Amino acid sequence: MTDLTTIPDCLVLKIEEFDVDTQKIDTTVYILYDKKTHRYFIRGRRPWSPQRHSCTYSFECEFAHELTDFLQYLICDYNTISEILYNYDNLPQDANEITFEFLNEYDHADYEISGYNNLKFDRKKITKTLRMLRNVFNYYN
Repeated sequence: MTDLTTIPDCLVLKIEEFDVDTQKIDTTVYILYDKKTHRYFIRGRRPWSPQRHSCTYSFECEFAHELTDFLQYLICDYNTISEILYNYDNLPQDANEITFEFLNEYDHADYEISGYNNLKFDRKKITKTLRMLRNVFNYYN
């Protein structure tokens, strides 16, 4: 019997920004496309430390170029990024229930499809990837 409380397959793009000086993660975002609402959304967080008590944040928009604008604002021009594409098979059907903590908890190589490290932010490439994310979706409901 199929569990109707979760989406069977959904691509999730994770982008990590690395500080060029320290090579430590400066920002982590997970990007999904909600096929029901036809909107992209981000769940993100900067690293927590005793000096910086970061909180999670969300962003939602309709178009890939709007999301690229937001990412370009988040990511420093001098830093590098890693892009990892995952296929989650256990996401709640309601995008509002998909939290950064949930995505981070299930962030595992078993779900990884591909990954690229030490990249510079490339607006054109990111926009193409986001459009692909929108169009590649196993819709079982």
